[in-house]
Amino acid sequence: TARTGTEINKNIIRKKVYLRGFSASNLKAYTRMFFKDEGCRTLVLNQLEANPNLCSLCSVPLFCWIIFKCFDHFHSTFDSHEFSDITVTLTDVFLLMTEVHLNRTQKTNLLKKNTRSQIETYKTNKNILFSLSKIAHRGMQKSLFVFDQDEVLIDISEQDLHLGFLRAVPGYGRCSNQFSYEFLHLILQSFFTALFLVMEKKVGAKELLHFFTECSTIDTSLSDCLPINWLKNHHSTGEDPFRNNEHFHFTNLFLCGLLSKAKHKLLRHLVSSASLKKKRKVLLAYFSVSMKSHLKGLIRARLKEYKQ
Repeated sequence: TARTGTEINKNIIRKKVYLRGFSASNLKAYTRMFFKDEGCRTLVLNQLEANPNLCSLCSVPLFCWIIFKCFDHFHSTFDSHEFSDITVTLTDVFLLMTEVHLNRTQKTNLLKKNTRSQIETYKTNKNILFSLSKIAHRGMQKSLFVFDQDEVLIDISEQDLHLGFLRAVPGYGRCSNQFSYEFLHLILQSFFTALFLVMEKKVGAKELLHFFTECSTIDTSLSDCLPINWLKNHHSTGEDPFRNNEHFHFTNLFLCGLLSKAKHKLLRHLVSSASLKKKRKVLLAYFSVSMKSHLKGLIRARLKEYKQ
């Protein structure tokens, strides 16, 4: 399992194995295999190098394939000149992946490509998205990643389960005759948690910044509130690689992405523009204060040619 907080009885398993996934050389080799066009391949590698959070996910082969399929989609959508100017973010990837899942509800001919726009897809499925985000947020607050069937069906219908965001986990719940459910991946739960914080009107400043606070209680440095360092090869002595708070980091990343001005055009169909602007202002104010505090804590070099 790759799931934080999932406990396995020691009587069942003899050892835990930490899977490193793709190395840097593996990633380059897979990129060469996936993108035959040299120009496109170079652009993708440049973007991954510039975005450590996106690159870190590519260490997981499945996510690497998903991310590359997204790059392939964007490459086919824009011409070469436009594609070289856009920056593909983690939020872009998960918005597109979510759109693909939502379009499963459309009855289209297998040979006919879906023509529904991303805005239309999200607008049509607003209630489903909010219901999923409620489940994700409720679990994230409690560090809960597996949900009982009754708890899930309070918010979404059995038909909506077939969209593929949640998957059944047999025999996990309290009732042996019922399925439990978990999000397809923990990072998907982080995405929907961030979406809840954006969509829910009642979310105030304190709740909006809750997961930044969760990060800062472990490490107060600003740099650790956002980046994910999966590709670093060292762990401190005694550190358990199976216990981490990366789900909080990813929630923060998605929150920043969803509240960015670039996503305003899409998100305004799910929540009012006034609410988006208000929450963006809270986030920017938090970063401003945190950055000032961080800079004050830096050691200043004592050089004669510079005034302190």
